[in-house]
Amino acid sequence: MKLLYTIKPYLLGLLITLLLASCAKENEEFIFVHKSNMITQMTCKASHSGGEFRGEIYEFNKEGKLMEASATQGELEGGYGLILFPISATLAKDIDLTSIYLKATVTYDELITPSLSGRHNISGDGIIITVTSGERTKRQYRIRGYFE
Repeated sequence: MKLLYTIKPYLLGLLITLLLASCAKENEEFIFVHKSNMITQMTCKASHSGGEFRGEIYEFNKEGKLMEASATQGELEGGYGLILFPISATLAKDIDLTSIYLKATVTYDELITPSLSGRHNISGDGIIITVTSGERTKRQYRIRGYFE
């Protein structure tokens, strides 16, 4: 019986050693952090059940030059974006630009501040949001709606 009590601590130590040794180590090859801090698409709606309007996205480099749609992340670094929602003037009575729902398409590790939850006022000068990449680089976008 005495032998049984002296074996238990050794078995417990062996079990803990085996468990710790079998834990997977972090492999840097499987960590994906994106540099992208760009919005690829944005839509707005006047209500949850209403129709969507797709924004026109304009990207500018750090010198303020309007870039082509095929511009790379490197060419756009340090710049900013402008997203415009041209809405037909015939809908001016039905759509209140001071109370709009927004939805953006970004990669999985981008963060938008302030949040796009709730309603937003995109009339006049609109709003400015910041998109932060997984690598913590930032890009600002001005979002504005108008009737044409």
